[in-house]
Formats: sequence, C-alpha cells, structure tokens
Amino acid sequence: PELPLIKDTVKTAVAPPVAPPVNEIVTKVPTVFSNAPFTLNTEEPHNVMMVMDKVDGTYVNESKNAFTRYLSESFRGEPITLIRDAIDKDRSVLVFTSFTNAAAAYQFLLKLKKAAPDEVSWLPANKYSFYLITDANLQLLKTNKDIPGYIGLLNKVYPGKF
Repeated sequence: PELPLIKDTVKTAVAPPVAPPVNEIVTKVPTVFSNAPFTLNTEEPHNVMMVMDKVDGTYVNESKNAFTRYLSESFRGEPITLIRDAIDKDRSVLVFTSFTNAAAAYQFLLKLKKAAPDEVSWLPANKYSFYLITDANLQLLKTNKDIPGYIGLLNKVYPGKF
C-alpha cells in the first residue's frame, strides 16, 4: 500500500500548474490587446512605472534616489534608466526604462514590488503602485489621465495581476 501512495505523491508533485506563469503566456502568445484608447503589444519594449498618489515632491525625489541606489546595487551593468515624470499635480511617476518586451518588464516589476517596502520604507504601501507601460501608452496617459482605463487594459492582458 505504500508504493501507490508514493506514486500518487510523485504524480501530484510533477503535475503541471493549472495556469502557466505570466511570462510563459506573454512569450507564447504575442498579441496586441486594446482598451481604447490604449493598446498593448506584448512584444514591444516596455517600461515599469511606479505611480505615486499625493506624495510630496521631496519624497518623490527620495524615492528616485533610493531606487537609483537599488538599481546600481542589484542590477549593475543592466541598461535600466530611471526617470521622474508626472501624470498630473497629484500623481508623480518614476519610470524604469527600457525592457525588451512585456515579459522582461514584468519580471523586473515583480522584483521591484518585492524590494519597495525596504527601499522606500518611508512611503506607505497605499501611496504607490507598479505597472507595465510602453512609451506610447505613457505619453497617452499623461494626456488623458485615464489611469483606471489603462489598468483595465493591463487586467485584460494579465487578469488579477494589477
């Protein structure tokens, strides 16, 4: 009776996961998604954007400095650039550029999200969030200010991740 249990355990352990990881979905299904007026092509270069809501400029600068340090320590030699920008008077943005495609940007976003509570410990977690974004969508977002619309597009492509 012990052998079948071991077999079952082994079978269960090697069974493929129900849903493949996001990076596999992205690499296997290069598609263009749309949530008007935004469009997302997973194979285009992507950035990671940190949106800070109603955060004082001093803390935005401190966050940029902290993440610049983080990049030089944890991603030395990788061509990641950090730019400060804004969507409107209440929402500042740090943009980490530029990743080959959505899958590469998403992998970086996961690392950044995990590091954020330590790197910007002075910022309450409800004051910032991370998103994937292309240059074109960032320019559009700065014009139309429609963050919920953009998040809607991300949730079409990555259900439940944003």
